[in-house]
Amino acid sequence: MDEQSLPLQVRKLSKRYAAKTVLVDVTMELTAGEILCILGPNGAGKTTLISAVLGLIKVDSGEVSLFGQVQEGLVRSPKLRQKLGVMMQIGSLSANLTVLEQCDLFSSYYANGYSPTELVQLAGLEEHSHQRFGRLSGGQKQRLLFALALAGKPQLLLLDEPTLGMDVEARRNLWQQIRQLKQQGVAVVLTTHYLDEAEQLADRILVLHQGAIIANGSPFELKALMHYKVIQCSSALDDTTLRALPAVLTLSRDNNTITLHSSHAEQTVKALLNQDSAVSQLEVRQVALEQAFLQLTQSPAHDEEQAG
Repeated sequence: MDEQSLPLQVRKLSKRYAAKTVLVDVTMELTAGEILCILGPNGAGKTTLISAVLGLIKVDSGEVSLFGQVQEGLVRSPKLRQKLGVMMQIGSLSANLTVLEQCDLFSSYYANGYSPTELVQLAGLEEHSHQRFGRLSGGQKQRLLFALALAGKPQLLLLDEPTLGMDVEARRNLWQQIRQLKQQGVAVVLTTHYLDEAEQLADRILVLHQGAIIANGSPFELKALMHYKVIQCSSALDDTTLRALPAVLTLSRDNNTITLHSSHAEQTVKALLNQDSAVSQLEVRQVALEQAFLQLTQSPAHDEEQAG
């Protein structure tokens, strides 16, 4: 894709607050119809990065381009704002306006956006359309804030912890809405603490740690950074014999299920089958994204573990 048409480009973005550095030379880009997940522990710089992209804070160095336009200062043109949808982690609305009134207000900001009724439907709050915002549950507030972020039918959507406070069903419904936006060519930046959310939605994941990007790749690529695989099975072999199998790093048991971490799964499985031909329920898989994330953010050598 032509760089001029990319929804988002960030080059060498840095930000300090007094003696604390919160962003360090962050560089990333996003194409139309791509879902980019930004992961990181608390304080990693996720919300600061989103705020910098939106022009809510002034950075110390670096450059942000939206749809090919380099952003100067904190001002966004009306035309550009029409292309953006935003849901911040700490979002609030007038407590006294009803759901429908909120939707009517946001709909009025856009020439070709959704109608108030359509926004209520997007939020799944038809039965609560006359309820005041202040009386909604936490999950209902999040659903409304998400719908309002879509009010102008944006081409670039920035979501900061969008499913916080939602129950499982509401989370999965929102995931489906995000997938539909992707199919429509909307570019989505999503920060989340839920690793299953990132694994379900992301085309690509950036891992932020202490303000710097320490990994960049698809969920599959990030999991492949881990230098071992997981082997599960049922076997009559004792723990001493299992630990002695080639390339075994760790061993654990849960009732009749044995879990091995192996640095060379093929060698381990071959030796296992040679010693116990009655092995059952054998499964070999990559580590979970959660394990990869924890190892990446705890490893002192993270700067050498880039993917993509």
